[in-house]
Order: sequence, then structure tokens, then C-alpha cells
Amino acid sequence: MAVGRYIFTPASAYSSPDAHGTLHGDGAKVELRVTEALLREFLALLDTAQEEISRRWGDQGHSDCLAAHG
Repeated sequence: MAVGRYIFTPASAYSSPDAHGTLHGDGAKVELRVTEALLREFLALLDTAQEEISRRWGDQGHSDCLAAHG
């Protein structure tokens, strides 16, 4: 998953319990031992917010209030 100019690769659900996700970018690869769970939660929240914004903007496109200002 792209996160700005970085790539987040979560640990596989089938990997060992010691496996951690990684963040790649700028020629570096960082294993996320502590912050992976937080990053996953944050990205899920961002995805939900983006879906909600897209839905609301789509609803506004069909709203009568926009026609009144146009």
C-alpha cells in the first residue's frame, strides 16, 4: 500500500508471530516492530474517511443547492 512516497507492506496473516510489516522508501527498508498495529489502524481510518468524503461529494453533485449557486 502506498503511503505518500513510501510503500507499507503488512506482515502476512500466515507469517510467523514474530513477523512484522515493513515500510520501504528512499532506498531504506524499516521493519515496524512497535508501530505496525498503529499504522494499520491509521490507514484503515484514512480509507474510511476517504470513502465517506467521496460519498458526500457524490451526493452533493445531485443536490439542488448546487444548482441554485450555478
